[in-house]
Amino acid sequence: MTISFAPLFGVLSLALGAGRKAAQIVARIVTLWIHRRAAYRLAELDDRALKDIGLTRNDVMGVLDLPFAQDPTVPLVHRRRARRQPPPPAVTVRLAARDGRAVEGRAREA
Repeated sequence: MTISFAPLFGVLSLALGAGRKAAQIVARIVTLWIHRRAAYRLAELDDRALKDIGLTRNDVMGVLDLPFAQDPTVPLVHRRRARRQPPPPAVTVRLAARDGRAVEGRAREA
C-alpha cells in the first residue's frame, strides 16, 4: 500500500495562495484608508496653507468625491505637478568699466 501526500500539499498551497491574496487585499484597503484620511487632513487646512503646497480647495474637495477604491492622493500629485512653475532664469551679469567699455573676465559668484 502506497500513501501519497500530493493532495495534502495541493490543498495547503491553495490555502496559502488564498491567504496571500487576502493579505494583499487587506493591505490595499488599509493604504486607501490612510491616503483618504490624509486628504481629509488637507481639507482641514486653510487656503493659504494649501496654496503653499501648490493645491486649491477645489482640488482637495474634488478628490474626496472619488469612490473609495480610487486613491485620492494620486490626482492631487498630478494637479500639483501640473501647476509647478519653472525655476526663474539664471541671472547674468555684464561688467563694464566706468567709461562704459566691457570688462573681460568672469564675474565671481556671491
